[in-house]
Amino acid sequence: MKLYHTIREAYNTYKESLNYWLIFASLSYKGKQERKTVVFYPELPRSRHILGRIFRILRYQITTDLQAAGKAAFVVSWEDTTFRRQLPELLNLSANRLVINSGSLDISKTYVDTTFGKVFGYQTLIDPTTYQGLCVKKGDINALHNGSIVACPVAYPEDGFIYQKLINNQTGVFIEDIRVPVFLHDIPFVYVKNRPVDSRFGSKNTKCVMVPTHQVLSAIEVTNIIEFCKQMRLDYGELDVLRDREDGKIYIVDVNNTPGGPPHNLSRVDEIRALRKLTAAFIKNFIEAAPAKSTNTAVIQQ
Repeated sequence: MKLYHTIREAYNTYKESLNYWLIFASLSYKGKQERKTVVFYPELPRSRHILGRIFRILRYQITTDLQAAGKAAFVVSWEDTTFRRQLPELLNLSANRLVINSGSLDISKTYVDTTFGKVFGYQTLIDPTTYQGLCVKKGDINALHNGSIVACPVAYPEDGFIYQKLINNQTGVFIEDIRVPVFLHDIPFVYVKNRPVDSRFGSKNTKCVMVPTHQVLSAIEVTNIIEFCKQMRLDYGELDVLRDREDGKIYIVDVNNTPGGPPHNLSRVDEIRALRKLTAAFIKNFIEAAPAKSTNTAVIQQ
């Protein structure tokens, strides 16, 4: 059995390397043949993390050695946690160059909703001690998937949890989530994910497809999403967005500045397509545009 798993892991590594090579071969951009370095700090991305996969496709050397930052093509603030430390090493570097996501220090659901309210003019958070009806209770920390539906009012709200409006994103027997990748001012496409209603707060999708941005989000919504990312100081990441069937509005309910993926149950063909489109979006917005700092002009992909 151990030998079987060893062989299977070796095969999967070979298959992924082949896919990365095919994606790399299909891309065309200035400086493609140069071997470059990217510094992730203080942590390295894992194999599932999208940005790490993009840099592996582009054949970058990935390191956490800050001594390499002076000659590195990119420096990325990378700490897989809800509340990041403001590290003086990265703060000093960001004074003279773009350090990707150096300002993205808080992705708690409370901060996400507060920022969302400032940009969109409405929020999801409710006061559970006075609200009447059903609401969503979930942890303030990212990626816990511990949500539940509770009846309000609640006499004693639980510490560490937030209470939100119950958004009706149900379509038939499924709920529908929109996963939005963002590269500075660019949303290259979105994922539309479906799960059974009783798995509303899970991470395993029944179906996941890639959809052109303009088919899911309006121009105003894209502009507001980019402004939201600016306020969150998010240069790169992915957002979880829900559209309420009753009021028609979108709600940003989660932000991930170290996203993994592509999402569960995306077809193998679409997974390769997604990685190619994500890599092309990084080339367009970070390599070809070569921003010194973040920019925030919305772009809709047709």
